[in-house]
Amino acid sequence: MKQLLNLIFGICLSAGIISCHIHGDDSHSHEDGHNHEQDEAHVHKEEYPNSKYTAWTNKTEIFVEYPVLAVGKSTRFAAHFSSMNTFKPLLVGTCKVQLLKNNIPLITGSVETPSSPGIFRPEITPTEAGVFDLVFYIQSGAISDTILLKEVKVYNSEHDAIHEHVSESESDDVSFLKEQAWKIDFAIKPVSRMPVPNVIRASGEVLPIDSDEQSLSASTSGIVIFKKSNLIEGQNISKGSSLFVVNNDQVVSSNLSEKYTVIKANLAQSKASLERSKDLLDKGIISQKEYDNRNRQYQVDQAGYETLTKNYSAGGMTLNAPTSGILKKLHVVNGQYVKEGQAIATISKNKHLLIEAEVSQKYLKEVPNIVSANIKMPWSPEAINISEYNGKMVPTARTAKNHYIPVLFKIDNKGDIVPGTFLDIYLQTSETTNEIAIPKHALLREYDMYFVYVMTDGESFEKRNVNIGLDDGNNVQIISGLEENEMIVTRGVYAIKMASMSSSIPAHGHEH
Repeated sequence: MKQLLNLIFGICLSAGIISCHIHGDDSHSHEDGHNHEQDEAHVHKEEYPNSKYTAWTNKTEIFVEYPVLAVGKSTRFAAHFSSMNTFKPLLVGTCKVQLLKNNIPLITGSVETPSSPGIFRPEITPTEAGVFDLVFYIQSGAISDTILLKEVKVYNSEHDAIHEHVSESESDDVSFLKEQAWKIDFAIKPVSRMPVPNVIRASGEVLPIDSDEQSLSASTSGIVIFKKSNLIEGQNISKGSSLFVVNNDQVVSSNLSEKYTVIKANLAQSKASLERSKDLLDKGIISQKEYDNRNRQYQVDQAGYETLTKNYSAGGMTLNAPTSGILKKLHVVNGQYVKEGQAIATISKNKHLLIEAEVSQKYLKEVPNIVSANIKMPWSPEAINISEYNGKMVPTARTAKNHYIPVLFKIDNKGDIVPGTFLDIYLQTSETTNEIAIPKHALLREYDMYFVYVMTDGESFEKRNVNIGLDDGNNVQIISGLEENEMIVTRGVYAIKMASMSSSIPAHGHEH
């Protein structure tokens, strides 16, 4: 047994010596000039650094990713082009990239079509190290644009790029890929200053204008019969259309049939008398005065007959719409008895409407300075300035009404507003200041705090807390939290918020 243990120990010791000898030779071979840089480059193959840039013009946005430029290394760009008008990808076109030294092209690469919607992949192989300008030329349909990226570094070698390039540090920004943004209603906008008026918030209501209304009344007593079974308030009415019949055949005190018979007989008698009078006048049997009296009676009987028979039929007296408009109010029900002159319906032409804003009395001193207003319908996400409706402020006495001050605007009715609609109203005064302001829908509210998403590069967004001020219904003053020219998300805010809540990182899909 002892001999067996000694044998095993000897074998293990020999193996250890052999292992040490092998490793020792390997170390020695590096000292003898083995190409350790090649091995090191191999180790770092998966860690080769990348660069990315984002730039905008008034036509296009470019977000480009590419391996860091090095002399002799073929580099393929992933240039994402979006239209700044639609914020959708450029689906067709050609893309050219040039490396410029003192505005002189050193190297050029181009592609005739995108490899996938919005993504162009031109290639270049730098031949000279240094700091240069990188320029992209895009031609897509009616869009022709040039985007310049300044001070792009080209390293002497891949080894230098690996060891000298300073990669961007990790951040807590939200990742939202171009491929995701292109699929939704998405938009970005640079932060800027704009005239911000002093705003008075109020609620209000749309009211009809009495002068735009006409009443339809019964021309005789009787039973009202609706000509249309589906006649309802709010219905559009055409001028001259038949709406009601007032039938009084059963009314003893004012029977139309009896009136018609009498008036018709009187007209026939006065007509015959007038015709005989012509011959009698010629023969001198009657005087001119008598003839004139008979002619006058005929005219009276004829007018009475025409008035009665104008809308009279066997079913009763027909009432027609005196004007086109909306059937605002039905004052009776089908089959109801009405007296002569009683209102049956009210028709509103609705060519004009009033907007009444209910202003708190604490703004009494500011009311004279009100010059305009934005109105927000309950169904609309956007506020609309009254100038879109040719709106004008109506001068009124500054008197309190139900503890508020009424401020009136007269507007044209375009058919998208009806009386009785309640509105949010943003009254604007003549006092304005030039402030940083952003679209209201760019704001994200969480409890009592407001946030925006600031684009830090083409596919990264920082959630930024902001303090807000005046709000005109469309734009909001930013007191703090944003600087001019920072790019913020104005549409697609909630999609980015949902992306920030995702626990998984989306697959990018870009090949370099």
